[in-house]
Parts: sequence; structure tokens; C-alpha cells
Amino acid sequence: MKRLFLAVAAITTLAIPATAAADTSPAAQVVVPRGQPVQIAFADDLTGSVSGFATSLANAVAMAVDAHPAIRGFPIQINLVDAPCGDPAADLAAATSIVSNSQNVGVLGQLCSVGFDQALPVYESAGIVTISASATDPALPSFAPSVFNRLAVSDACCPFVDQFSPWYATVTALPSDLAWQQAYSLRFGTAPTAFADLYYDAAGLLIRTIQNVSRIGGGGDLIIDRTALAQAVRGTMKYQGVSCTITLDRTTGNRLDDPTALSRCAADGA
Repeated sequence: MKRLFLAVAAITTLAIPATAAADTSPAAQVVVPRGQPVQIAFADDLTGSVSGFATSLANAVAMAVDAHPAIRGFPIQINLVDAPCGDPAADLAAATSIVSNSQNVGVLGQLCSVGFDQALPVYESAGIVTISASATDPALPSFAPSVFNRLAVSDACCPFVDQFSPWYATVTALPSDLAWQQAYSLRFGTAPTAFADLYYDAAGLLIRTIQNVSRIGGGGDLIIDRTALAQAVRGTMKYQGVSCTITLDRTTGNRLDDPTALSRCAADGA
């Protein structure tokens, strides 16, 4: 195991065994022993075609942890796992590695649609909720109908239409997003890459939802029901992120493209 050292909260980088295998049968609950961290996996692209984004996105996730450093008094640990874009075998191995750790409560990522479709059934089988902030393929919800969610708006299919790019151009010009970009630049000495703002929101949303559905057991352990967490994430309505108000479609987990909300967010701080 090796570690990736960042300027904010530490993120653990996990090696993926070449012959990774896991019991992906659903586990009803995650029980975090008293004094141990709540673990969240981040399926980032550390070695693939968009690895240039990896550190910026991990920094954004770590910033979200800094903003919400504990869940009911339990610290948060981000387990960074390599899920190279466009490599179905490696993406499947990454998903298998993530579900092998029964303490992983949820998954941020994966970054790209290609390969993610191979990984999603593994998460679905294990009942582990996922939130991608960059994969836009409209077909993805069908591979994990209960646990898939995304904070990047979906592209349209049949014929394929790029709906994400014009939407994201609007988002990155919002006063709230510009303020976040400035905060990121001040902290790290460089501007964030694309999608970093969305992964900041994804991490914050997941942390908040875990806070809402978790409870302290009689022995002081933190208990998180997987089904309740997945349902609560899917039911997200009007979560205020730096990328404006976030509401997810209850059927697909897709972020709703809400021009009215974007107009309101554009006016805020103007």
C-alpha cells in the first residue's frame, strides 16, 4: 500500500490485487467501530487517459472532507483506488477491490463512462451507493438502477447529443463556483481542473447524507444502513452545492438540468 500526500486531509491510495475477488452479496449495514473512520472510496483515474485530472479531483474531495471532517464524531477516510478511464478490465478490478472492503460506505466516481458500465453491476450487487461527477453516458443508470447517481448532467441519446458541455460552461461561471475556484487556487497554488467543483459537491452530498441516515449503536459504534443510504442519496432535493442547487431524478439518479435554479444561482452575488 502506498500513500498520496496532499495539502489537505490525507487520502489513502489502495493497491488493487491482480487477482482481486470479492463477495459482492449485499451487506445490510456498515458498522464502524468506535474510534475508527468512516471509509469512502474514490475511484479516480491515477494511471489512465485522464490521469492529469487525478490530483485536482482528489484535492477537491479532500477539501470537502475538510469542510465536513466528521460524521457523528467519527473521522472520515477517503480510500483512493485507481480506475483507469476506458479500461474495462481494470475498472472491474477496481470495483471488485472497493466492495472487498466491507467498510467502504459509498463510492465517488468513476470518472469516465467507458469501463464504468462494467463496474456498476458490482456496486449494484453489493448495494454500495455511487456518485459520479463526470460520467455522462445516458445508458449508465440501467447498469445499477438502485445505486447509481451523478452530479454531471447526462448527455442525450438517440442520436447522441452533448448536453453536458453547455451546461457546465454555465456552472463554472456561477458566482458560487467562481468563489470555490478561487478558494481552491489559494489553497493549492493552481487552478482546479474541470470536474473538481462537481466532485467537491459529490463528496459533500455523500457526507451529509451519511450523517443523516447513520445512527450510534448501543456500544458506541456508528451504524449505516446501505439501503437507506442509497435511497436517501437518490432522493436528493435542492442540495446547495458550489455548482448550484442539486436535485436527482428519483428513477435514474441523474442530476436534473434546472435552468431556473441556474438563473437564480447566477443572480446570487452578482
